Amino acid sequence: MYNKLEIIEKCILLNPRYIQTFREKLKITQSKLAKESGISQSHLSMLEKGKREATELIACAITYGLLKCYSQRNPEDPIYGLLDTLSLLKFEDALIELIYDIKKNEDLRYIRNINDNSIIILNRNSILTEIKKRLKFVDIIDINIMRGRLEIFGKYLEDKDFSIVLDCSDIRRIEKKFYERNRLRVIIQSFPKGEVPPIYGVNDNCLIIHCW
Repeated sequence: MYNKLEIIEKCILLNPRYIQTFREKLKITQSKLAKESGISQSHLSMLEKGKREATELIACAITYGLLKCYSQRNPEDPIYGLLDTLSLLKFEDALIELIYDIKKNEDLRYIRNINDNSIIILNRNSILTEIKKRLKFVDIIDINIMRGRLEIFGKYLEDKDFSIVLDCSDIRRIEKKFYERNRLRVIIQSFPKGEVPPIYGVNDNCLIIHCW
């Protein structure tokens, strides 16, 4: 268990803004987490906004605070609730990196010119192939693409199955994070096979990505 917690600690240490997503996904209030972590709510708020860096001690305290809060409602294997959320965040980061690489390198495998606009189109197999190159924390096995929603299935390194869901709010968060990191606007749309607008000329489960 301690090795798993150390993984979460390290991620919080490197990127304190992850804390807010952990809270939202695990349905933990800021005041509750602050109390269980032994820090002030104002300190926690500054960490979440990126206005203050985390120390190893603070990252450890917040990790155990998250675990304590979540275990009160989910006493069986609460550590996997945290790991599922971390997997979601890591998947988001990998997708952001993928989109930026395609845009930067003008990768014509995934770019189509439609009405004089460069559109990135990623089908299910492309996403699986490219994300696996960028995501070492877990093994992604399958992706189910629906309208405004992605379901990701995989295994943790110790061979335990997991599934995570990206809904519309998660996709909007990815778009916001992409702009904050790269100063490029992006709109991400997801379509199952048979529902892709004809203008894109695709008959497959895919992500349609506008980036400018």
